[in-house]
Amino acid sequence: MNWRLFGWLAALFGGAIIAIWLVFSLIGLVFGALGFLLKFALVVGVIGVIGYFCYKGYKAIGGADRRQIRK
Repeated sequence: MNWRLFGWLAALFGGAIIAIWLVFSLIGLVFGALGFLLKFALVVGVIGVIGYFCYKGYKAIGGADRRQIRK
C-alpha cells in the first residue's frame, strides 16, 4: 500500500470537510445578518408609525398653538 498517497488523500478529504464547514458557516452568518436587518427594519418601522400617529394626534388637537380656556 502506498502510504504517501493515502496521506495525501486523507489531507484532501480533511481539507474538503473544513472548506465545506467554512462555506456553510459563512452562509449561516449571512442569513443571520439578514434576519437581524429585517428585525431591525421592523422595529424602526413600528416606532416610526407610532411616532407618526402621535404627531398627527398632537396636531389634530391643536399642537403647540392650543389656547388655554379662561373662565
